[in-house]
Amino acid sequence: MEKREEVEIRRAPKLLAWALTGAVFGLVFATLLYVLIPEANRSSEDVFGLLLVALGSLGLGLGVAFSLFFDLFSSRRVKRAEAVRSEKQSD
Repeated sequence: MEKREEVEIRRAPKLLAWALTGAVFGLVFATLLYVLIPEANRSSEDVFGLLLVALGSLGLGLGVAFSLFFDLFSSRRVKRAEAVRSEKQSD
């Protein structure tokens, strides 16, 4: 027995992938920023940890925000299609 149904097709971004990508970019930026600070102006190794935490979490948040924005934008471009649902018959 086959049933015809109308389905919505849309592409949604992977939230975790965007969040981790943003966090990695934040960590790389924090490392570059720490290396670019002159040695005379560095107070201690604590600055590196603070930069990693601050910019890593900022990158994570921006990655999530971008993913949610892209999901909102892509949900407006939904395509509709007709699908046939077939049910297996047991022997």
